[in-house]
This record gives sequence, C-alpha cells and structure tokens, in this order.
Amino acid sequence: GYADRAASVATPGGTGAIRQALELIKLSAPDATVWLSNPTWPNHPSIIKYLGMKMAEYRYFDAATRGVDFDGLMADLANVKAGDAVLLHGCCHNPTGANLNMDQWAQVVGLLAARGAVPSVDLAYPGFGAGFEEDAAATRLVAAKFPEVLIAASCSKNFGIYRERTGILIALTS
Repeated sequence: GYADRAASVATPGGTGAIRQALELIKLSAPDATVWLSNPTWPNHPSIIKYLGMKMAEYRYFDAATRGVDFDGLMADLANVKAGDAVLLHGCCHNPTGANLNMDQWAQVVGLLAARGAVPSVDLAYPGFGAGFEEDAAATRLVAAKFPEVLIAASCSKNFGIYRERTGILIALTS
C-alpha cells in the first residue's frame, strides 16, 4: 500500500495543493526545472513564475488530430534532467481534454523513471472522465513506479463541495 510512504496536508482547493507542491520542490531542489505540458492550465506557469522557478515545456496537444502529440511529448521529455519535476495531468487534461491511454502512460513513466525525474500529478477531475477508478489509474501507475511523487488533488468538484475549496497534497517517498 501507499499509506506507509505517504504524508498529506489539506489545502485550499487543488490550486493550493499545486502551490504547496511547487513550494516543496523549490525548497528541496532549488535548481530543478519544472516541466509543463503545452498547453496547460494557466495557473501552473503563473505560480511557477511567481515562485521564481525554472520552467520548460513539453509538447502535448496536436491541434490537427485534436489529440495528444505523443511523439513530440516523448521527444521533449527525453530532455528532462535527473531531479527535474514533471507536472502531469492525472486525467481530464486541462485545457485540452486530450488524455494519454494506459500504454502511453506506461511509456511516459518508463522514460521519466529512466531520466530520474520527480513526477508531480495534478489530479483535478477524478470521476469526471471515464469514471473514478479509470481516472485514478494513471496516478496509481505513477505512484507505484517512483520513489518520490507529489500528487495535488482537488476534492471540491468530485465531492460536490466546490464552494468549500477543498484539496489535498500527498507526498509519497521511499
């Protein structure tokens, strides 16, 4: 199980969890680059810039096919350095809605593990894609394959308490 390697903290929504994850990355690895999908949720780069962190992008969306540019994504992520943080959308990619399939997830996980990356998963919409279990599958795969993972989750939408701004940051360590 994950309980023996997890520490968590309640946050003001998923955005608060993202902010806390980035603060933790900055404190523990100040020279790390944070990799973001292109495009990504506008708050991701805004928080990174505010914190004065290094940032890079990896290709994600292919406008012609309206799907994931998987070849571009893999080519760009091959440039990740050991200790860099890679922000991944656990499901329901925001803003594109284009998602990796589980075979593609396995390839991304293999590449990032080989590069020595630290994944940070933004899990904003569990239960709003293919179903809760299906939407959690990629995050569970990431959690199982890395010694260190940060998971920023929104609980506001899927618990039906959006106005309460409820989130959680989970840090998994070895």
